[in-house]
Amino acid sequence: MVPQVSYQTMTVPSVVCKPEVRQQTVNVCRMVPETQMVNTTQTIVVPERRTTTQPYTACRMTYETVSRQITIDVPQMETRTGTRTVCKPIAVQETTTVCRDAGGWTTQSYTDCCGCTHSCQVWMPKMVTEQVPVTVYKPQFVEESFQYQVMTCRQEQRTIQEQVAKPVFETMTREVNYVVPVAKQIERQVPQTTLKPVMEQRTVNYTVMVQQQVQRQVTVPVCTMVPKQVTYQVPTCGGCGW
Repeated sequence: MVPQVSYQTMTVPSVVCKPEVRQQTVNVCRMVPETQMVNTTQTIVVPERRTTTQPYTACRMTYETVSRQITIDVPQMETRTGTRTVCKPIAVQETTTVCRDAGGWTTQSYTDCCGCTHSCQVWMPKMVTEQVPVTVYKPQFVEESFQYQVMTCRQEQRTIQEQVAKPVFETMTREVNYVVPVAKQIERQVPQTTLKPVMEQRTVNYTVMVQQQVQRQVTVPVCTMVPKQVTYQVPTCGGCGW
């Protein structure tokens, strides 16, 4: 016998839940705002101007005349003697070589193109060299004394009068305005809102799940045992005679 699986369709009962809308009346508490004017005392800060006398120290400058010794430089003219080198010309006799024309006039004749003979005076130059005395001036440097004016400064002590500033401190008073905060109590009416509960009935909808039995078909596996013929070999045993 071997198992064999087959599928069968069968009807079975089943329970399903379906939503259902229902209504009910419930009590609801609703908060209703209510505003009333109430008297209240409040503290406010009011600035108040006041005046006070305040001492202060004032500084003013005074001037006084004082004497002071100073040293000044006084210019003056001073004559001094110095030595300087001057150049003076000196006459010196010297001999120099010069060239001079010592020629003269001679008479010469010539014939022109017409065949006429003419005579003329012609200068015949003759350059000669001779030594002649000359006077020349040569520079000579000598030392000599001279006087010159210079400006010098000498120190001198003097007394001067000058104005010196001196601070003087005085205590004085003045009126000072200042503001101080002052607390004051005032009465005023302010609106005050309160919530008052009010009970009322209200119909509301709600949904419930209702069970319902239904029939449905399902396919299930069915296992049955069926005969099956098989061939097998029986083992033999030597002692048993099989």
